[in-house]
Amino acid sequence: MRLQIVTPDKAVLDQEVEEVYAPGTNGEFGVLPQHITFLTSLDVGVLRYRAEGKDDFVAISGGLTEVLDDTVTVLADAAERRDEIDVDRARVAEQAALEGIEELLPGTPEHDDCLASLRRAQNRATVADISAQ
Repeated sequence: MRLQIVTPDKAVLDQEVEEVYAPGTNGEFGVLPQHITFLTSLDVGVLRYRAEGKDDFVAISGGLTEVLDDTVTVLADAAERRDEIDVDRARVAEQAALEGIEELLPGTPEHDDCLASLRRAQNRATVADISAQ
């Protein structure tokens, strides 16, 4: 089946794959060839796919996934393949978000925005860690 990942800025991936696992807002889901048609929203997390017998990873920051006619289309708010993630930059962003959240009152819009930034930074750092292995 075909996996296509696009963001508002660029096409991230367009490849034949054997399976896809993604972070849905209601939990992780998997897609195999000839899967039933469906549409779902994505959460911040790691999208894993298998191509030519090897797993690879993409950091996803929300969006939508459509499965239709053996094509998985991911319309992501933001996405980075693991080979594109700068490990040092990911760690700096994670640390900055951690320091910023400590200074904000829980429940405020600013705190919520900082928490979302922290989740995205931690997600990128997780994918960066996978690529370092």
